[in-house]
Amino acid sequence: MVQRTVLLTGASGSVGQFLLPGLSEYALRLTDLPERESELSHLAGEALSTEVRTGDLADRAFTEGLVKDVDTVVHLAGNAAAPSSWAQLRVPNIEVVETVLDAAQAAGVRRVILASSVHAMGAYVQREQHPVDPAWPPSPCCVYGATKAFAEAIGRTYTYRTGLSVVCLRFGGVQKRPVAVGSLPSWIAPEDLRQLVVAAIEADTARVAFGVYHGISANTRREWDTSNAQADLGYVPTRDSEIFLGEIDPDTTRGLCPPGPLA
Repeated sequence: MVQRTVLLTGASGSVGQFLLPGLSEYALRLTDLPERESELSHLAGEALSTEVRTGDLADRAFTEGLVKDVDTVVHLAGNAAAPSSWAQLRVPNIEVVETVLDAAQAAGVRRVILASSVHAMGAYVQREQHPVDPAWPPSPCCVYGATKAFAEAIGRTYTYRTGLSVVCLRFGGVQKRPVAVGSLPSWIAPEDLRQLVVAAIEADTARVAFGVYHGISANTRREWDTSNAQADLGYVPTRDSEIFLGEIDPDTTRGLCPPGPLA
């Protein structure tokens, strides 16, 4: 079987660093901003099948060259600070997504995996409407969540209009362990993250042309429905945040943006 080439954007970020050990079977192309080159080189190590390229994904010419000869793009790059303003989010979380999708489609990339967020559905949790069904209309809890909902919508449009396969993964808190009781329901363990992304890479495009899935572990405090990820992708999470209950901050505040003025 021909080895897939996977492009990982935002590779030096925390999610990228958790994910990389699960992608060893692929030929990897890692990218991030030029100021992160040393971190990227360290992550790549001496693996012969890993290539590093730095640049700004907002630069269309750079992105067009980056996606050439790539099978799958795992797009993690963006502004992940939920309290950010629209001015801080517009380019990295909206315009860059369109640039990546457009370049990938033009280059004949098989699939793009977009890193979405549970913030795209966070208002349901704040209203205690759970478990949240991924098929419900987006209901962001903040401007950051709204940018993720838009990314999902533009991804769906690209699939409909061009045939590019797009899979959107609404990640919860990707951490070795949850930091407080309130973050127990939305935690995803690094091991489950790796399994989910690999499942999304490998899913047959004829069966899964487009999909939106919650990236959550098998947590006892079930606020997020992952059944479609299990049915479509074969995702079977194995970790449960409840094992950390006695070891973490007792704060019960949900790990989402609290109600109040927009940032």
